[in-house]
Amino acid sequence: WPVAVILEYFVVEKLAAMLAFRFLKPTDRPIIITIGISSMIVCLMCPIMSMIATILFKNPGNELVAVWLQTAALNFPMALGWQIFFAGPGVRNVFGFVVGKNGKKQEK
Repeated sequence: WPVAVILEYFVVEKLAAMLAFRFLKPTDRPIIITIGISSMIVCLMCPIMSMIATILFKNPGNELVAVWLQTAALNFPMALGWQIFFAGPGVRNVFGFVVGKNGKKQEK
């Protein structure tokens, strides 16, 4: 997971935002922008992490590309669904709860 965090923070995040704003406008609803950027992050991170997992855990030998494509194809639907329906909303709710409480304390 440290590799995933470093890749996402330093490489994929900016690229995902650039790709998302190719079909989104800054005036779109915030949730649509969030889902668009999250989807682009999955589209970029899933093949990268599938390649890393293929090399580390599957011992593909001569079949590296085939095993990697199969792994990415199997991982992608789960990764996208998990991000859009569970992980993304969960993290946003926890972050909103923590920041919301701190923000209210500072206003008083």
